[in-house]
Amino acid sequence: MMNFIRLLDAAAQTTDSTAGRIPSENVDLMWSTLVTGLVVVFLILILLVIVLWALGKVMNIKPKPKKSAQSEAQKASVPAPAPVPVPVPEVIEEDEDDDEIIAVIAAAIAAYGESEGKQYRIASVKRKEKAVRSSWGAAGIAENTRPF
Repeated sequence: MMNFIRLLDAAAQTTDSTAGRIPSENVDLMWSTLVTGLVVVFLILILLVIVLWALGKVMNIKPKPKKSAQSEAQKASVPAPAPVPVPVPEVIEEDEDDDEIIAVIAAAIAAYGESEGKQYRIASVKRKEKAVRSSWGAAGIAENTRPF
């Protein structure tokens, strides 16, 4: 118990003699810690910027399609077909048969497939009835368009 009291007296005398002053070793340590912390933070930020930039470059790379010698020879041997003029009707009647529209869409799909070197075909054509909005859709439109 006596040793504890002596220890407390020694601590009190030490704090009274150094009150209001910071030893120069502590100031040097403080500045070195501050500078080290700032340098580490900015180096990590620069590293993150570099990593994210590189990741963006890697994600934007598009794979190049593989070309075989056979497909190149096949393309060279087949001449490109001449474009066929499509007659444009002056007036489109509403009661007109949809065969012309289907033929134009099929020709567009065939031309698109030919440019890629593939063949597409239309499996079926069905007329879609004009859908009436569901109650959820009508409620959403009413909610989004109501005045404030």
